[in-house]
Amino acid sequence: MKGSISTTASAEAALADVPPDARIVAGNACGTPLTLLRGLGRRARSAGAVSLTLGLTLGEAGLREAALEGALRIRSWHLHGEIRMLYKEGLVDYLPMRLLDVPRIVLTGADVALIRVSAPDADGYCSLGPSTSYARDAVRLARLVVAEVAEDVPRTAGDSRIHISEIDRLVNSTTSMALYETSIPTAAATAVAANVGALIPDGSTVQLGIGAIGDAVATELSRIGQGTSLRLHGMLSDPMIPLVEAIAAAGGPPVQTVELLGSAALMSWADRNPTIEMHDSQQIHHPLAIASVPSFVSINSAVAVDVRGQVVAETVRGGVISGVGGSADFAEGAHLSEGGLRVIALASTTGRGDSTIVAAHAPADLVTAAHHSVDAVVTEHGVAWLRGRTSKQRRENLIAVAAPEHRERLEEESASPA
Repeated sequence: MKGSISTTASAEAALADVPPDARIVAGNACGTPLTLLRGLGRRARSAGAVSLTLGLTLGEAGLREAALEGALRIRSWHLHGEIRMLYKEGLVDYLPMRLLDVPRIVLTGADVALIRVSAPDADGYCSLGPSTSYARDAVRLARLVVAEVAEDVPRTAGDSRIHISEIDRLVNSTTSMALYETSIPTAAATAVAANVGALIPDGSTVQLGIGAIGDAVATELSRIGQGTSLRLHGMLSDPMIPLVEAIAAAGGPPVQTVELLGSAALMSWADRNPTIEMHDSQQIHHPLAIASVPSFVSINSAVAVDVRGQVVAETVRGGVISGVGGSADFAEGAHLSEGGLRVIALASTTGRGDSTIVAAHAPADLVTAAHHSVDAVVTEHGVAWLRGRTSKQRRENLIAVAAPEHRERLEEESASPA
């Protein structure tokens, strides 16, 4: 019961009385509670099966043995790292879901919430630090809240504080924060980013997805954005620091974000930094909130785009590699924004040289964004405008930004588009 907090010596002790068939949800991204998850894995193997629901999980949570034994039933709406490997082994079920829907679909039925926080301050407030997308809702809705307390959690500004009275059990953690490694941009990613940067009008508010292309676009925006009135929204990574600082130096408002995804240097920079404000996904991701922001530009990457404009971003040859995340939320908001723009940015070929512009997606692949939900597709070869274009024009524009060595084949394979 909240308000009667206890501190335990171990994660297993904190979870000792969690009953079989309990529904557990864990914190996200750099807020992944690794100490508690590892304890849950050990506890589940000896005390009976529980259900665990996860989002973007970073670090090594040590869940494989419990999942193999059937003591831990895992589902995730964003497969990454260890969880993606467990999915490939058939040990994780994929839950296709927009981030906006996490509270109403997952959290309302949660028995236990596992989170990671800073130590309480003099007034009894802990910080959720780098991840506030759904943590506050998890604390509010779960019957039991267990928090691991760590020294490396930054105290972030905005709506990231949790009072100790809202937590049932505390576990001291010496496990280092799970960090996100920013990609070193390839030549193709850098060229894609330059083409994206040329699309964005001064005064726009920009949202970037995660991954190599998002990192490259962040670097490009930091290069061109200083001295302009560009704004950021959604998620922050290391390459965005210079632009955030430029926005602040120009007298702009704090950047609103739900996740800090990056290095220890990013976390140190974010600690007590008033130029950023953490908020939950119901504020930052909600399409109606985004719609009120003029010239909102949503930029996300993809695995492949077919010549009709359908986007596959979750799967490769039918296997899930990520999730819907916030991309649908942001794109919908951008569509409603005055002067808004929905952009898909990707390199024209995979690491194996296959074309990412395709005549048709494989039947097993999931379409993440419908053909009518994209305004422009950008590769290193240019910009394919889809908004207001006919099916024939879309096909022509998309083939024109495919890798030159694949264009003739695409012409032949897509001669009669739907």
